[in-house]
Amino acid sequence: MRHLRQAKALKGNRSRSFQLLTPETVGTEHMLVTFVEVLAGGSTPPHRHGPDVESMYFILEGRGEVISDREGKVVGRDTAIFFPMGSKHGIRNVGRTKLKYLSIHAPPYNIESLYKTWEGALLVLGG
Repeated sequence: MRHLRQAKALKGNRSRSFQLLTPETVGTEHMLVTFVEVLAGGSTPPHRHGPDVESMYFILEGRGEVISDREGKVVGRDTAIFFPMGSKHGIRNVGRTKLKYLSIHAPPYNIESLYKTWEGALLVLGG
């Protein structure tokens, strides 16, 4: 079991990614689960995780424009978006309130390395 207050947070482009279920936090072997908050105008930039990683976002609150290899589309609450292995994907908050979503990946990957490529330096909060 893991509470959001216990999770390490990575800071991105007007966003924070809370590392909930990872190999380091609870010993997952086949998945990585993060809770992401994105402020208005912020984003998770388009990126790839490698040829063997499947990903999905589940929107909890707010509105975001999802960018993927296949399409760009505005999505809202209670929407699941699947990204096949090796596909490019990202999301931008197009609303006025926080965009909140779960980000799930299988198998797990090194998320801290990804954040370093976006920000040039990794900023870790809490955890």
